[in-house]
Amino acid sequence: MDLQWTPRLESTFRRLLDTTTGATDATSTTLQEQRTLRDVKTLLESSPVCVSMELIMQVSAMLLRNRREEGNEDCSEYWIHSMIRGSSVYIPKQPPKERSPELERIMDRIKAEVAEKEYQRMVSSINGNAGGPVSIGSSLKQDMKEMQEVKAHLTGIINVLYTGGAVFMAVFMLSAHFTEDLGMRVLLAFLAFVLIVACEAYLYTRHAAIASENPMAKKTKYVPGDVVVATKTLPTKEKAP
Repeated sequence: MDLQWTPRLESTFRRLLDTTTGATDATSTTLQEQRTLRDVKTLLESSPVCVSMELIMQVSAMLLRNRREEGNEDCSEYWIHSMIRGSSVYIPKQPPKERSPELERIMDRIKAEVAEKEYQRMVSSINGNAGGPVSIGSSLKQDMKEMQEVKAHLTGIINVLYTGGAVFMAVFMLSAHFTEDLGMRVLLAFLAFVLIVACEAYLYTRHAAIASENPMAKKTKYVPGDVVVATKTLPTKEKAP
């Protein structure tokens, strides 16, 4: 297992080299320790990004032994958990996979189809007739027609409210001949207002529904196909000289 290279590990490895200068020639140094020193030196001469856990364990063991031989009991910074503090497991980045030319062609075709569908969707709102050429004039005509329908509905609603208000005032004024109670007069006028508005609204909605389902077509003169229209030229009288 490899761990990420950190400044803490670098300082610890350099301290091992500083404390064991010339140890490769000493008889007390084992072959494994000499190999570890060579690996540490080679690692520090390069620009490492990771280090093996096995090498860290060997460096920790050598530093702890050196500190004990020196009679220094304060060696907590050379324990493995202290050395790898701030590091994490090194996961090498996978090289990007190369796409085959056939896959690239398929992706390009799919992108072109998606772009074409998106374009058709954007221009469909201004398409004059299905499958026909784009017509901005037909779109404007449709907008004008919708505006006229909205205007007609607003006019009908205003007429209904105006009729209800007129009936309210009429009933309120006429009720003065039958009672002088102001509350009763307002109640009668309000009931008349609700009744008239309900009737007007029902008739208007019914008329609008019928008009939207069966719009009236313009009447045109119809001439049967078997009728023959003949013309005759009348002779003109010549004036006498």
